[in-house]
Amino acid sequence: MTSYAPAALLPLAQRTGRWVIKQVHEQDCLYTTNLGSSIRLISHGSNELQVDVLDNGQPAFASQIYAWRIDNGPWHRIPAAQHHLSVSLPDRQHHLVEVSCAGNTDLDQVWHGNQGFAITSIHSTGQVEPAAPRPVVNFIGDSITAGCWVGGKHAAIDYRPESNYVGLACDQVGVDGVRIAYSAAGVLRPGTGGVPVATDFLPRIDATTKWFPNAPQLTVVNLGVNDRRFSAAEFQLAYEKFIGQVQATFPNCPLYLMVPFSQTFRSEILTTARRYGTGVIETTGWCHDYTDGLHPNQRGAVMAGHHLAYVLKKLITKEAW
Repeated sequence: MTSYAPAALLPLAQRTGRWVIKQVHEQDCLYTTNLGSSIRLISHGSNELQVDVLDNGQPAFASQIYAWRIDNGPWHRIPAAQHHLSVSLPDRQHHLVEVSCAGNTDLDQVWHGNQGFAITSIHSTGQVEPAAPRPVVNFIGDSITAGCWVGGKHAAIDYRPESNYVGLACDQVGVDGVRIAYSAAGVLRPGTGGVPVATDFLPRIDATTKWFPNAPQLTVVNLGVNDRRFSAAEFQLAYEKFIGQVQATFPNCPLYLMVPFSQTFRSEILTTARRYGTGVIETTGWCHDYTDGLHPNQRGAVMAGHHLAYVLKKLITKEAW
């Protein structure tokens, strides 16, 4: 059996999430604080993979959740409390295996408490290698982009980053989506778990860990819903500052500002797009089914994901990836 430590796993994961190597509970881990961060790898010569994870959430509350699938088949979900994900393969041939960070709670102290997702190793009786590269799209947002509350009103177990509007659109178009999204966060409002506002969470994984930006072919920003308690003027000022930061972080990368499904601050977002020369993704009528009036449920996610996939396909052609 071959064991792959975090240093060997990082090249398998860098295109599909904000991963770093970090020491947690005196163990080196492949670590992220973002729902939807995933590993895409090709397994060959093995009929099973074992993924070792830390049960790293807030004690006495819902366990963090991981999801996995084989060859683009159905997703399977397992709590981190089991510590091991056993991925059974149908044979020892080549198979695409994906493992995704699929659920946590607002009480997990991801920013100051090292309570993000932590993978310690992967074991295989064969070999693993990175999956074929695909175009990379960054999605900057809040709980709606992260994939919270898609399955219902229970934290962690009802989160579905793998099948929310972003996950489904990426599957349909064939791109690697990287989430930079946190529950309740905005450009003026901090997120849960100690997460700061967007200008501060963009360049960092947590309070002590810098993120070295990737090189996406496209970046999409979907923020504003959580800032609705603030005035339009306050939002405009903070949003424009953030969009300038995004452009500086990902230079020469096409940037598209997405109007929230609720149409919150639509006018201010369109004004910012004109001033900063970005594209706009309009979302009127994209979603009619919600878990709580704000977060799309699975039916709403399918509908919105179909719309986003249509837009992304056009942008792929436009930007000539």
